[in-house]
Amino acid sequence: MTTLKRIFLLSTGGTIASAPGEEGRAVAGALPGEQLLARTGLQGKMEVHVNSMFQKPSNAIGAAEWSALAGECQRLISTQEADGIVITHGTDTLEETAYYLECVLDTSDVPVVVTGSQRVPHALGSDAYSNLRHAVELAASDNARGLGVLVAFNQSVFSAGFVRKVSSFQVNGFAAPGLGALGFVDEGVFHLLQRPMRQSQLPLPARLPRTDILSVYGGADPAYAQAVISSGPQAVVIDAVGRGQVPPDWMEVLEPALKAGTPMVVCSSTLHGATHQSYEYKGSLHELETAGAVAVSHLSARKARIRLALLVAMQITQAEAIRQAFEWLPSRNISH
Repeated sequence: MTTLKRIFLLSTGGTIASAPGEEGRAVAGALPGEQLLARTGLQGKMEVHVNSMFQKPSNAIGAAEWSALAGECQRLISTQEADGIVITHGTDTLEETAYYLECVLDTSDVPVVVTGSQRVPHALGSDAYSNLRHAVELAASDNARGLGVLVAFNQSVFSAGFVRKVSSFQVNGFAAPGLGALGFVDEGVFHLLQRPMRQSQLPLPARLPRTDILSVYGGADPAYAQAVISSGPQAVVIDAVGRGQVPPDWMEVLEPALKAGTPMVVCSSTLHGATHQSYEYKGSLHELETAGAVAVSHLSARKARIRLALLVAMQITQAEAIRQAFEWLPSRNISH
């Protein structure tokens, strides 16, 4: 007799769990996980246990919810209760939740898969039930072990480190720009085509220190940067243009903050490509790093913010230690 894989579904709400509202708009998070699971056609194929952890739209999910999800995943992994874990989530902040979990969880033995939908379950051509089914099938696959936290969407499988929401409405709403999917789920089989680079695992903190994002744009006034820094964040991510540049007059604000010990990382606001000290003019990445900032590559600002906050929670604030913690390593070299 074949033993069924034990998959735990942690439901958090979002579009995938929406129901019609009185005024015709969707009420996110109204459907419990059990109702979603009942429409996947997986009965008798998996032993799926449902935990509706919170029923929220994803704009209401942040550090407290990330910690609760990570804690439950850690418990299921350490007690060996689960062969795989699936998390259903709203798409607006799905990539942030997935990346937080990627930073703190050991998935070498138990795959963790995050999914959602672009269309509500009651919409014509909804992707809710198909995405959930594929996510469960992925979590049950031995090929999914050791790849880190995965995002399953529209039959494609992405690494949490590189996945981005790329459409506000189409069912192919997620991609890894410039890099592509790790593989695909087709007829219940996970076809793994490439293994991701990953970053070292970090401890799960009691809380995340406030870490803000400074978004750069043409003509951005330094008063904006000053207002953010003066308001007291414990660390800052600069979502810079191009290879890692800021407006020239921002340096008068950023340099004193760096000298005062505020940890700062610089990432590119482009969808693909590394930061690099290519230029020598005022406001260049060369000037930022000379002043003490740390350039990071292949992460969006929203994700860089999460990892920087985790590091500051560990009291890692020195530039070289931060730089090392953002390095990308082959999956097999990740220590747990």
